[in-house]
Amino acid sequence: MAKLEMPDDYYAQTPDANVRATEAVMNTIKTADLLFDRIGRLLRPLNVSAAGGLVLGILRDHGVMSPSELGERLIVSRATVTGLLDSLERRGFVTRSPNLDDRRSLVVEITPQGLVVLQQLRTLIHHHEQTWMKFLTDAELGVYIETLHRIQDSVAVATEDVD
Repeated sequence: MAKLEMPDDYYAQTPDANVRATEAVMNTIKTADLLFDRIGRLLRPLNVSAAGGLVLGILRDHGVMSPSELGERLIVSRATVTGLLDSLERRGFVTRSPNLDDRRSLVVEITPQGLVVLQQLRTLIHHHEQTWMKFLTDAELGVYIETLHRIQDSVAVATEDVD
């Protein structure tokens, strides 16, 4: 696979750029795209999307919650959550029911069928995660994760300044 590298004259063309930062961002995006594509292909036989798998995992790990709470955890719009839940509900993986504390709202719960699919999904994904990351030692993975967290924090702060 071709690596994303900036041409030698990139800095001359764009003197205000930090070539390494540009390369890092481009490669991060490419890596995320590759992972999303691979995960999507792996999950297709289970009839669930990567985002749907995240919803099932959140519900399994954190219990019943409102669609808006799910949206906050996923950092997606209300419309996106609704679409995900519609799809998961049609497949029998989640149920929506009235909130007993506030009948104007709904709560979402993972079903037994959703738990089965989630376990299959997690087993499949965890196997591939190990394969994808096997070239890194545990120490290197720790540094990589910490670096990603720092970048995420930096991007979040920079985004707040723009909004």
